[in-house]
Amino acid sequence: MNYNRFMKILLPCAAVAGAVALAGCTDNDYDFNQIDATMGFGGDGLTLPVNSTDTIKLADVLELDGNDCVVEEPNGDYVFRQTGDPVEPVNPEIDKITVSGSSEEGVVELHIAPAPTGYEVTASGAAQTFSYSGDKPEEVKSLSYAGATGVMNLTVKFPAELSSAASAIDEMAITLPAYMQIGGVTSSTSCTKDGSRLVLANVPTSRDLTISAELTGFDVTASSGGNSITLDDAAYKINMTGTVDVDVKAHVDGTAAATVEGARINSTMSMGQIVINNARGKFAPEIELNDLGNVEITGVPDFLDDDEVYVDLYNPIIKLSVSNDMAVGGFIDGTITPYKNGVKSNDAIELKNIPVNASATDGVAATTDVYICRNKAAFDAPAGAVVMEVANLSNVINPIPDEITFTASARANSDVEGYFEFGKPYNVQPAYSFEAPIAFGEDANIVYKDTIDGWNEDINDFDLSEDAHIEFATTIENRVPAYLDLKVTAIDVDGNEMPESDIKVDVSTTILASGNGETSVETPLTVKVTEGADGALKRLDGLTFRIEAKAKEDGQNPVTGQTLNARKHFLIARDITVKLVGKIIGDFN
Repeated sequence: MNYNRFMKILLPCAAVAGAVALAGCTDNDYDFNQIDATMGFGGDGLTLPVNSTDTIKLADVLELDGNDCVVEEPNGDYVFRQTGDPVEPVNPEIDKITVSGSSEEGVVELHIAPAPTGYEVTASGAAQTFSYSGDKPEEVKSLSYAGATGVMNLTVKFPAELSSAASAIDEMAITLPAYMQIGGVTSSTSCTKDGSRLVLANVPTSRDLTISAELTGFDVTASSGGNSITLDDAAYKINMTGTVDVDVKAHVDGTAAATVEGARINSTMSMGQIVINNARGKFAPEIELNDLGNVEITGVPDFLDDDEVYVDLYNPIIKLSVSNDMAVGGFIDGTITPYKNGVKSNDAIELKNIPVNASATDGVAATTDVYICRNKAAFDAPAGAVVMEVANLSNVINPIPDEITFTASARANSDVEGYFEFGKPYNVQPAYSFEAPIAFGEDANIVYKDTIDGWNEDINDFDLSEDAHIEFATTIENRVPAYLDLKVTAIDVDGNEMPESDIKVDVSTTILASGNGETSVETPLTVKVTEGADGALKRLDGLTFRIEAKAKEDGQNPVTGQTLNARKHFLIARDITVKLVGKIIGDFN
C-alpha cells in the first residue's frame, strides 16, 4: 500500500528552514568554527504555501500483489474472493429389481349354444392366475411406471373333442392384466395386439397354440383388484398379481356339439425373471455427500489484517453450484465454519434445505446455482438462480479466518415424482466459492498503516523553541465512501514510537465520507506537531500513520453498501499550508 504521496504533505518544515539558512551564508572568508552558529527562524506565524496534491486514487493506496484474497475487478471494484477446494463427485445408485415366480397351469371349460347354423362353442374366464414377487430396494418409495425386460410364454392345448368338431377357432382373445405393457409378440398363429389384449383368428385346433410376448414395462397406475403391482415397505417387497383371461368362439355342427360341451382348454404360462430397469415414482437414493470442500484463505492484505479490523461487509455471497444428472431433485443441509489458527473463530452458520434441481433429461446434468447472501434485496441474482438470505453471513469472515469449512449432508426429494434408472451410478458434483464486494456494513472498520521515515539526517540539527509547533492545514476532498480517522505518531531513529511527552501529533478531525461514492465531500484538516521535551526533534526520524476507514461516525449518517473502487474513489489534499508558530532553532556549530 502506498500513501506517501498524501502523507508527505505533513513533513516538518525544519528541512525547508535549514535550506533557507544555508542559502544566506556563502562568504568563504568566514570561519564557522570560530563563531556560534546557532540560529532561530520563524516567529509568531511563518506560513509556507505548498500547493495541492495530485488525485490520489485508491489504486495508488491499496496496492495488491496479485496473490491477495482481495482482487480488483475489471471495473475497478474491490472484491474479497476465495474458491473452495475441488470436491469429489458422489454417485447415487439404486439396484435393479428382479421379480420372479413359477410356471402356472390353468383350464377353461368349453360351452355350446345353438346358433343360426349349427352350434356356437364359447369359452370365457381366467385361464391363469399368477403371483410374482421380488425384493424392493429401500430407496424406492413409490412407483407409477416401471420399465422392464422379460418374456411371457403361453401355451394353449385344445381338447381332442374340439379338434374333432372344428378344425379352427374363429376368434380367440387373450387378455393380460391392464398394467402390462407388451412389445413384440411371436405366435404360432397370426396375432394382433391391442394394448394388453392379444387377438387371434382362425386358430388351428390340431396343434398347440404358442405365444411369446415381450414385456416392456408396467403401468402401475392401471392396477386394480386382483391385477395389481404393490409395494410392501415393511417387508421391502414388490408384489405382482394378475389373471390371464381367455375368450374363445368357434362353430360346430349338431352331430359334434354334444361331445364338445364341458371339454377343457388347458394352458401353461411362465414369465421367468422380470427385471425392472427404470421407473417413474418417488425415490430416496442415498447421496453420500458430507463435505463441500475447504477454503484456504491466503494473501490477506494489510488493511484487513489488524486486531482492530472489524470485517462487517454489506453483502458477502457464497455461491454453491451443484451439478446433478439425476431426474430426481433434492436438498442439501450444510454448516459453514471459520477457523483461525486451527480453532473455530466464531459461531458456525447453519444452512437448511438448499435446493438441488432435478435433471430435465435423465443423465444430462443440470446445474443449480445457489447464492447465499446477507441482503437478498441488494443482490442482482442471475436468471434461474436460487437466492437464500442469511443475516449474519458476514460473521464468517470476521475476523478474517485462515480456513472456512463447508460440511454438508444431502438427500433426495422423495416427495416429488421423478425418473430413475436402476443399476446406474449417477453423478452429483458440488463446488462453492466465497465472494464479498468490499462494501461496508454499519459496523465495518478497516485499518491502513504506513510509515514515513529517514528524516533524521535532515533535521537532527534543529529544535523547536518553547511553546513552538508546526501546523499543517489543508482541505481534503474525499470521494471514498468511508469516514477516515487519521492517527499520527512520531518514531525515533531506532524505529520506536516516541511518547507524546517528547513529540505530540494532533489531528483536528475525521475526514468525512462521500455518501454515494460519486460525489466528493470536503473536510478542513489541521495536523499539529509539538515538541514536548528539549532535544526530542533531534531524535525524530519519521511518522507512522494509522487510518481507520469506517462506515459510521458520531453525528453523521452511516455510509453502507458502496463497493470500494480502485479508480473512481480518490482523495485530494487542496491548498496545503505549513505554518511555524514560534521558532525553529538550527545548531550549525
